[in-house]
Amino acid sequence: MGPLKTNNMENNPIEKCVICKKDTTYYFNDHIDMRYGYIEGAGQLCKPCYDTGINRSHIAIPENIICKTPNDQELGGKVRDIYWQHKQQ
Repeated sequence: MGPLKTNNMENNPIEKCVICKKDTTYYFNDHIDMRYGYIEGAGQLCKPCYDTGINRSHIAIPENIICKTPNDQELGGKVRDIYWQHKQQ
């Protein structure tokens, strides 16, 4: 098996961010498991776009809720409840 990263620019160009179109720190042939900010089905994002996104906000789900709710459907309901509580603040 060859190296995971080569920098032959003709066969292995630098990936552009799919949001802002700037160069990322990754080459086309870099394995996606070794990348930060790669979204399957969308492509590579640069670190700033991945970290902030566009019109994207985050909520934190307490670990104990996740661990104590083995049923995924029930967990989804709890996550949605936390989301709406967050939106009302």
